[in-house]
Amino acid sequence: MKDYRVGLGFDVHRFSKSKKPLILGGVNIPCNFSLKAVSDGDVLLHAIADAICGACQLGDIGDYFPPQAARSKGLDSRKIVQFILGKIRNKFSIVNIDATIITEKPRLSAHKRKILKSLREIFHVKTINVKIKSKEGLDILGSRKAISCLSLAVVIPLARAPRAR
Repeated sequence: MKDYRVGLGFDVHRFSKSKKPLILGGVNIPCNFSLKAVSDGDVLLHAIADAICGACQLGDIGDYFPPQAARSKGLDSRKIVQFILGKIRNKFSIVNIDATIITEKPRLSAHKRKILKSLREIFHVKTINVKIKSKEGLDILGSRKAISCLSLAVVIPLARAPRAR
């Protein structure tokens, strides 16, 4: 039996009226608001990167990109992902990614296919699933003040891989 490892990731950001683009999974989503964040605020990539960190015992992305660090300001989340993928290269293989975006707005179903395509290109993994859920008007997410994402990553150690961290 293979040695599967599972990690859970989570991210949340408040909505902002700034003119920055809203980015999810590396895809610009047209809308009249953005997310309040130090980086580009891509909750989907952040949650997936944290799930990979968890599965590989690498802490979390805040350990490598602290919010107070100048290099984190405005950072493209694809760079965060590439850094994390570099940490696991030749040590782990990602076999599955599953993510749930939780938001009332914007409506994302029209963008889902493009988001999945982008994720497959970024992570080089075919077994990726994205779900979009609402909170039915409940709490800060349901009141249309924030967006969040939960993600799960399954990895397997590669042969003769040294232990992470």
